[in-house]
Amino acid sequence: MNYQMRDCITPKELEDVKQLLEKQGLRFEDKVTLSIGFYDENQLIATGSLYENVIKMIAIDSFYQGENLTALVLTTLIQRLNAKGIEKYFLFTTQESKHYFVDFAFSLIYENQKIVMFENNINTIEEKLTKLKNDLALSHGTKAAIVMNCNPVTLGHLYLIETCAKSNDHVIIFLVEENKSVFSFETRMMLLKKATKHMTNVHILPSTEYIISSATFPTYFLKELNEVSLLFMELDISIFLHFFMRIFEIDYRYVGDEPLDPTTNAYNETMKQILKDQLIVINRLEKNSVTVSASLVRKLAKDHQYEVLKSYVPNVTYRYLKSSKGKAIFDEK
Repeated sequence: MNYQMRDCITPKELEDVKQLLEKQGLRFEDKVTLSIGFYDENQLIATGSLYENVIKMIAIDSFYQGENLTALVLTTLIQRLNAKGIEKYFLFTTQESKHYFVDFAFSLIYENQKIVMFENNINTIEEKLTKLKNDLALSHGTKAAIVMNCNPVTLGHLYLIETCAKSNDHVIIFLVEENKSVFSFETRMMLLKKATKHMTNVHILPSTEYIISSATFPTYFLKELNEVSLLFMELDISIFLHFFMRIFEIDYRYVGDEPLDPTTNAYNETMKQILKDQLIVINRLEKNSVTVSASLVRKLAKDHQYEVLKSYVPNVTYRYLKSSKGKAIFDEK
């Protein structure tokens, strides 16, 4: 076996990848940072792709199956990740191809009829969440969770948190860690901690790569609503139910209703189906007959309408947006 390996970059090479995937009943996805191919002469016989630290779209031509090409593709992609210093990675495959990967050093995270998600055995979801829970060391009592992006933190976020905090002994906020927002994770964490410091039963943790991340929800930041995004919504929420709620002993998940954004509304509806009576939906805060949202605040900040946005954000956010650092964020856009 002496096949040529190369990165698939040209339109012709990417079309070959797409056709091979379709022959194997798979779909080519645009969210890719690297695609590789193994060729027999000029025929593409095996392929695999990366999206950041996610391995996906591995396909082998039916005629060449049985030649250990799956292992060759997987090993090559892992070597590329390691060369970038990426030690933690995930793998997506189908139920039909699941058996090819069970002998590798992967742990199963989630599966349904359409998708199977593995992770490598370094700092697994069980290990990472158990450590976070043990470090938190909460006393007994009802525990509620909120997953937030806070891009930036608004009075709407505070209203949801305060409502949750009044009805539960402990509130755990999982702040979206992925840095694809206008405000960095570090800035969002700083603002949220300062805005909630008066609530002693509120605890803020990073969401980890297992909630709303490139691995579990790659379409979240694109705000697209289609079959793929609905599939990843189910994945994201199911992971939260089976791992986060179990390990942290969470009784309820709180969320604000979504009258404006169709994608977020679809996410809420999917949560209702999966979490059932463990989901508590709170009406969004309105000020001056306007629904308070981070997108509104960002628009006002971009337009330098600070006196208007002052009605929609806590003082800490207002001061940050008016600072040189806050203004620089929108000057760069």
